[in-house]
Amino acid sequence: MINFDTTPTVYWLLGFALAGLVVVSAYHKKVPTALFILLGLTLFVAIRLPVIVFNRELNPDESQMIGHAITLLQDPVYWRSVDGTTIGPLDNYFLTLPGLIGLPIDFTAARVMGLLANLCTLLFLWLCLRNWFSHRLSRVMWMMPLLLLGFTQEVDLVHYSSEQVPLLLLSLCLWLFSKLHTQAVLKPSHGYALGFAAGLIPFAKLQAVPPAVVLGASAAWICWGYFRKHKAPKPLLALLLGAITFPVIVALWAVYFGVFTDLIDFYLLGNVIYAGGNESSIFGQIIDILTLSPDFQAYLFLLALPIGLFVYGIIRPGALRNHQRDGLLLLTLFLFLLANVYAVTKSGNDFVHYLHFLTIPLLLLATWGMASFEKYTPLIPVILLAWFAVNDAKMYRSEHRLNAFDSVGHTTLSESPVVKALKKYAVKGDYMAVWGWNCLYYVEAQLAQATAENHTERSIFLHEMRDKYRERYMKDLARTQPAIILDAVGKNSAWVQDVPTQGIPSFAPLASYVSQHYTDLGIYDGTRLYVRTDRLR
Repeated sequence: MINFDTTPTVYWLLGFALAGLVVVSAYHKKVPTALFILLGLTLFVAIRLPVIVFNRELNPDESQMIGHAITLLQDPVYWRSVDGTTIGPLDNYFLTLPGLIGLPIDFTAARVMGLLANLCTLLFLWLCLRNWFSHRLSRVMWMMPLLLLGFTQEVDLVHYSSEQVPLLLLSLCLWLFSKLHTQAVLKPSHGYALGFAAGLIPFAKLQAVPPAVVLGASAAWICWGYFRKHKAPKPLLALLLGAITFPVIVALWAVYFGVFTDLIDFYLLGNVIYAGGNESSIFGQIIDILTLSPDFQAYLFLLALPIGLFVYGIIRPGALRNHQRDGLLLLTLFLFLLANVYAVTKSGNDFVHYLHFLTIPLLLLATWGMASFEKYTPLIPVILLAWFAVNDAKMYRSEHRLNAFDSVGHTTLSESPVVKALKKYAVKGDYMAVWGWNCLYYVEAQLAQATAENHTERSIFLHEMRDKYRERYMKDLARTQPAIILDAVGKNSAWVQDVPTQGIPSFAPLASYVSQHYTDLGIYDGTRLYVRTDRLR
């Protein structure tokens, strides 16, 4: 497989040269639109290759979702075999696609799927921009998220994250909404498609529901106005029917497989508890997250003045009265931003990958603000590209390094000491349970998770549903009878590291089950290995 060392100088220079070509072609009418889009997406793929072939964990969420995908290939019933906690089923089913064609689901496969989601998001964003803004303005502003997500080397903006599929669906909803907003005659098929896409979002990530609600409500308002004017109810009815179609399908599916209670208890109520009590200042929370991402700060800084022009467009006298249709769009885009800010801050966690939710709404507001100043727009992507060029040059000068993801010798999965040890006793199709939070072991061993929750902080920390989580954990062990159990609590575990109070012995029913059916083979670099006793005979 192709790999990149720390200084792929020629590749980097070619990447910036291609970026310059794409930026220049953005404001030249002679360059066909199809060629411009193809060049842009080619640039995006090329410049992301170094992180794609780097087959190592960049964020614990990657391993969590890969573990889910490996498990779903073995037992495809979500909420029985897999509970993604805050991550919805569509995120994890999406990641099973490489496995369905016989490929291993590792970090490279996950980032390829993330890349595909990004490419689709960019395409839908382009279609949306073209419906609302001029051709030249759309081209130039479309470059902004492409350059940000292509050239950044910040780990939390390039790893496979649970925001990528929801963003794909939100961008699809935006495009469909833009079609409804700009049509003189509303088509029921467009209303149904928008409703259906919005109905998918709760099952991709609950965090993305507020912005989806904004788009759905605005679309309903357009359809209602169309009904009042033309006495044509079909677009509105189609929108509402589309919105309930997938949730009804999921509910019926869950009832059929006997996991409806799990859907309610663990996906809905469990996540309400997880997000509850995090009522910190929204402004303070956003600032805290932004301080962790210099590249996103640059993106925001360059869009700040155009966004200011957008805000002026809202508050100027008569802005929402004189042009009712434009007024609705102004209000929708502003509420869409606020809903995404809420999505970013509600959990109270300073996770940089949440900033993905702000990429599109900030761009849409800025593009509106620049509509009267098109001749200055080419400067915006040029400055952002210069930001990355200067930062890379500084890193090269100080550290003689251009690439943060050295994949020489890292294009295949590594193996932790405990994984090397357990492979002597495991066979394909086995289940493995990990107590604590280290989902990397599932990826390295390529074994399915024995319990629906593959990281067990909700079974460890004290909260009102802990007993319910623990009860399910024990039922899952009895159902899957894993060949391997690992106690990862300690230095190798995220969040849960106090062995005396959080390890397996701290949960008496689990400790008893393990002592009856498993043999302790000792500690490997801080992780204790238990093998089902029959495997030792």
